[in-house]
Amino acid sequence: MIYRFVIVSPEARSFRRDIRIGSESTFGDLRSALYEDIGYSPLEPSLIHLTDHSWSRRMTIYEVEPPHSRSDEDVYLMESTRLSELLSSERERLMLTFDIERSRAFYIELREMTSGSIAGVFEISRSEGEPPLQTLPVEEEKKETKPKKIPAEVPSGEQSKTRKKLNEEATPDEYGSEAFDSSEIDPEGFGTSDESGEFDNEIPTEDFTL
Repeated sequence: MIYRFVIVSPEARSFRRDIRIGSESTFGDLRSALYEDIGYSPLEPSLIHLTDHSWSRRMTIYEVEPPHSRSDEDVYLMESTRLSELLSSERERLMLTFDIERSRAFYIELREMTSGSIAGVFEISRSEGEPPLQTLPVEEEKKETKPKKIPAEVPSGEQSKTRKKLNEEATPDEYGSEAFDSSEIDPEGFGTSDESGEFDNEIPTEDFTL
């Protein structure tokens, strides 16, 4: 079975990635597929949460076993838990927290489940926009005590290169250091809708030819 995931960000409104990956791949494989495409470092700690349709967290998948875990509870690890073990129906939702300290995360929906195969471990079937910086510069944390400055205009090509390489250039104000939560996801920010014109609860709904 092939799963197609839609991945968006509340920080970068134009960002979207659709990843097709085998159901027997692990949650670690899904994380690695996204990180490989957008240029994130796999060394930064992260968490994956299964959520309900209101983005309320109901289960956590860890990179390493947490020190507070008990012997009588199930602990799910990214590298050993297959997608098919926890995801069995379309429209199930996840959050990939890539900046744990500030609770910055990608919002993910399992959009489609189909039979067939793919050439490699995963395929990027749709790619739009640039991701937010994985780690905010130190200067960004000090903005609350300093007057805001208008960032110098950066050519689009250079801006893309800056984000991809995750350098230390200043980020726009919209990527502030405050933590994001599900209430900050604005459907209109995605700019896509289904055939009825209604937005699909914060996740873009338009399809494309696979």
